[in-house]
Formats: sequence, structure tokens, C-alpha cells
Amino acid sequence: MAQNGIIKIAVVGAESTGKSWLCERLAMHYQTLWVPEYARDYFNDSDIYNYTENDLVLIAKEQMRQEEDSLKKASRFLFCDTTLLTLTIWAELEFNRTPAFIQSNLPLVPYDHYLVTNNDIPWEPDALRQNKFSRDSILQMNLAELHRLGASYTLITGKEQQRLQQAIEAVDMAALKTT
Repeated sequence: MAQNGIIKIAVVGAESTGKSWLCERLAMHYQTLWVPEYARDYFNDSDIYNYTENDLVLIAKEQMRQEEDSLKKASRFLFCDTTLLTLTIWAELEFNRTPAFIQSNLPLVPYDHYLVTNNDIPWEPDALRQNKFSRDSILQMNLAELHRLGASYTLITGKEQQRLQQAIEAVDMAALKTT
């Protein structure tokens, strides 16, 4: 399923579970690019406490655009920090429904493998983290949605170096399956 010969790896999970850290380290290890979570940039200039479903759609569109742009520049792998899956869960938690744009595009934006970051590291506060919902519930929602999509995934656990080693092994296995 690799696109343009690039294997796309999505990193998803609850808030403050090391997704960005893991993406950055994987990109360094494989000497390629990673796509940061666009929502963090978006909410640097918007009110994270008063957003609408339309804001989530705008975030989804830009996240998709950045992934497409990065696919053209990546080398063998592209690591994506959060996806439309994350926005689906976020919308369900906040609004009890998913905007049609996100829902219809979720199965159309393919990833070769997902890395799901477990909640076994401490939550760390920052200006954009609200910690409004149970990380355990969000983890279970991620796993349920991946099952529904029939997606290939690996649950990443442990401390930083353990997580990185597990992720590298999962990425290497995903690469073998796509060749």
C-alpha cells in the first residue's frame, strides 16, 4: 500500500503519550520526515477552549495537505503525528458526533501501519493540553477504531528507549510486509 514508494506510519494515542517525541526520533533514525500534529499550530492562534466542529474540519484538511506535501519529500518512510483517527475521537468526545468531512475521509487516507502509544508514561501539562477525558478511554477508542478499520497496528509501551526500540521493530516489520 506504500504511496509513491513511501511507507506511511501513523502515530496515535491519547494526549501526552509521547507521539511527537516518537515521530521525531523515528524520523531521525530512518533519516526521513515526520508530519507534526497540525492542531498544535492551529490552537496557538485560536481559542482551544471555544472551538467548533468546523475548526476540526479545518485542522483535518491542513493535516491531510501537510501529509501529501511531505510524501513528495520523504525518504522511504513518512511518520505522521496524529491523523483523522485522532480527530474522529476528539469530535466524538467533544460533540458526540464526527463531522461528515472527517468521517468520509478517514478510510480514504491510508497508512501502512499505526503505532499506538500507551498511557504508561506520566501526563505532562502544557498550554494546549486539557486532560479533559480519561486517557484509558481514549486508548480504548483508538484501538476500537483501528479494529473497525481493519488497520495494522502495534501498541507501544514502556519508557522512552523501550518505546523507540519497539517502534523501530514495528516499522521494520511493516516495511517487510509492504515490499
